[in-house]
Amino acid sequence: MRRLTAEDMPSGLTVRIDRVRHGDVWLRTWTMWIAETDDVPPEHRHDVVLVHGLGVSSAYFQRLAVLLARFGTVHLVELPGFAGIPHPHRPLSMPEMGALVADWVREQDLTAVLLVGQSMGTQVVLEAALADPGAVAHVALVGPTVDARERTVPRQGLRLLRSALFEPAVVRRMSLEGYATCGWRWFSHTLPSMMTYRIEDRIRELQVPVLVLRGRHDALAPVPWVRTLAERAPHGRWAEVPGAHSVVFDHAREVAEQFADLVRR
Repeated sequence: MRRLTAEDMPSGLTVRIDRVRHGDVWLRTWTMWIAETDDVPPEHRHDVVLVHGLGVSSAYFQRLAVLLARFGTVHLVELPGFAGIPHPHRPLSMPEMGALVADWVREQDLTAVLLVGQSMGTQVVLEAALADPGAVAHVALVGPTVDARERTVPRQGLRLLRSALFEPAVVRRMSLEGYATCGWRWFSHTLPSMMTYRIEDRIRELQVPVLVLRGRHDALAPVPWVRTLAERAPHGRWAEVPGAHSVVFDHAREVAEQFADLVRR
């Protein structure tokens, strides 16, 4: 298992990197698309927005993004304070981060948007979808946090360690690099908002189709928790793929197939 290189990129793939300022906070976006592809006709192509989890970066999504670029334009959003982006002057709540993503989606005039969040990113994309429901067609929540029955830092830390036993070495390295870049200060400022966010209540308000996805060995998102979220969503379902917490990287093809099925439905 390794990171992608230029040789892995499909012919015709274009990548653009932007830094976007909203008031006194910054986002970074990686946008990629394939100008000509026969996989999907133009009228069926989607904009896909991917949002990372706590402490890490969009590097998790590199394999998945290349696969999804065959079906539409893919946007990787890196949140304030992460991946080397300047730290805001104060901690941001999940609704505030979601509003930033929703504002960016609106400014880009994206269409038929599939919002995808992984781990903490599930909270952000849910808030983004609720902030501007007219702009979002589908939502996918991968490894959603935080299980309401174990909403404490020690329990979640132990579950993260259990999941890490099933992660490839490259994923563990990517995680450690992300945490080091983010820094303990911003990590610790963001953690309380993630821990107290009640995704199980907010998902009841989501009126678009939602897929709740877990890895088979993801201790942070056990089956009862994932099933509960899917049942509370007005138009929800859940599914499972191989792997642990990092399924968007080490099982990207299976995840992409789940997203394609979500959009077809």
